Amino acid sequence: MALTIVSFGVGAGGSTTTTTTTTVPPVIEVDIPESVILGGPPPIAPTGSAAVAYPSSSGNSLTGKATFTEYGYSSRPVCFSPMTPVGVQLTITNINNGRSVKCTSAFGVNVPAGVTLQMHSSQFTQLADLIDAPIPVKITW
Repeated sequence: MALTIVSFGVGAGGSTTTTTTTTVPPVIEVDIPESVILGGPPPIAPTGSAAVAYPSSSGNSLTGKATFTEYGYSSRPVCFSPMTPVGVQLTITNINNGRSVKCTSAFGVNVPAGVTLQMHSSQFTQLADLIDAPIPVKITW
């Protein structure tokens, strides 16, 4: 590869042109230097293990968030949860104040994201004010 530098100069009697040709060696990408750590502790070599969160060993309870809906009111109140067995009686306990209420589990396809359980507003008000939704709950069956 050749690099041509052209410079123009004006002399006393007219203009002069100077042309200089310089050859630049090609860039070889395999000659890229390795990364250099400038300070701090040396990196820790991976050991092949990682911290893993396991569910609780109790198979009949879970914790999550609960909110309310206007659906599901009947003589036998139901709660909608995709994470509990269908048809069993659940005890929902508000973790913040200890109040609890019972309902029958039904599969909920329209439970909002980030919510474990949705119950009728009349049941929810036994646990907390509606403006507090969603609330942290413990669900047992």
